[in-house]
Amino acid sequence: MSRLSLLTKLLLAILLPMVLTFAGFGLFSHYAASRALEAELGRRLSGIAAVIATQIPQESVALLAAGDEESRTYRNLRRRLGELRDAAGVARVYVFAADLTSRVDTDPESAPIGTRDYSLDTSRSELRAVFLPGSGIPAASVLFRGRDGRLYKSGYAPIKGSEPAAQFAVGVDGSAALYQELVWLRRTLLGLGLSGVAALILLTVLWGRRMTLPLARLTASARTMGSGVLDVPMERRLLAGGDEVAVLAQGLEAMRQDLRARDERMQMMLAGIAHEIRNPLGGMELFAGLLQEELSGPADGAAADPGSHAPPAIDPAVPRGYVDKIQKELRHLQAVVSDFLDYARRPRPVLAKVALPELLREVAESAQARASASLLVRVEAPDPEACIQADANQLRRALQNLAHNAVQACLEVRRSGEVREHGVTLSAALTGAQAVLQVRDTGPG
Repeated sequence: MSRLSLLTKLLLAILLPMVLTFAGFGLFSHYAASRALEAELGRRLSGIAAVIATQIPQESVALLAAGDEESRTYRNLRRRLGELRDAAGVARVYVFAADLTSRVDTDPESAPIGTRDYSLDTSRSELRAVFLPGSGIPAASVLFRGRDGRLYKSGYAPIKGSEPAAQFAVGVDGSAALYQELVWLRRTLLGLGLSGVAALILLTVLWGRRMTLPLARLTASARTMGSGVLDVPMERRLLAGGDEVAVLAQGLEAMRQDLRARDERMQMMLAGIAHEIRNPLGGMELFAGLLQEELSGPADGAAADPGSHAPPAIDPAVPRGYVDKIQKELRHLQAVVSDFLDYARRPRPVLAKVALPELLREVAESAQARASASLLVRVEAPDPEACIQADANQLRRALQNLAHNAVQACLEVRRSGEVREHGVTLSAALTGAQAVLQVRDTGPG
């Protein structure tokens, strides 16, 4: 399964909460606005119904019975309701009885007088308050969708009479003009939400690319360093600034410089190792050739004793000397390889009490063995009781390398014919809990 890119993660991390926030805010705003508009529309329709109810006499409505659609009373009531409908700007006005049967209706397709109006069944709970004995009050229904597919809302008010309980009530259905604001609000909120999401996507993509492009360049630089190319510096624009990307770039640049320096040191070390190995190998090759010539006897065509048929005798001391010299060069080669392996392993130091005078004497004896008789290796020892905490083997090896290099440098000066006193001096100075060890020589440096 492929991992998501950083840009995709940013889009999900930023857009998802923002989209959910926008959607939640839009839904809440639409719900609150629709409830407020619906309540306001209900109050307006129930108020219109209450006004119309005051202008409809209960006695006239009570006279209507089934089949009176052609009577003068019905026509007058219907005409009056039509005038009030037009004046109020509503879609429909009708009168119905407490048993939810129709009496007068401005709708041309209305049911006959005395027929049950089943559309009122959805407002039974509201109509209980309208027909409540002694204190009938106006009420409003919930929004519903009419036969034309539009949303409507009804307001109800009782027609007061001489009886304590109202026998009839007026119903008013709100027209589309009264709730178009709700539809406009929903469309506005939807448009604003989509525009906000689109703007967020654009900003997130731009900001994400602004952050991921430097990271991509950092990745390319890291891969370049990983391939072994350490001479290409980090781009300056990545190093500028104080943000996290710049800090990361500065860290990678410092790592590149450290790797380059270490690579240079490694090359120098390998060159030194090659030089150290080449010298004993050259000596071994020379002595092996001499040994071969010694063991093979006189060369072809050389004069021999005419009175003797046996080959001349070989002096055993000569080839033995060559073998000794070859073994000496082998030991030196083995020491070089051992030093290199010790450096490569980098063992942990084992701290112990080390006596400085004894350590300096051991190193001086080892260096004196490599020097000529006229080259003196001296020791300036501190207090005979001077001791430090150190790894004796690693410290001895480091001092021996320095001392041997110093002897070699002094020998090269002598071979050049320069006339002056030559020598190597090992010293130690205690400064509190620390010690300063020095190897000085009279070579060229």
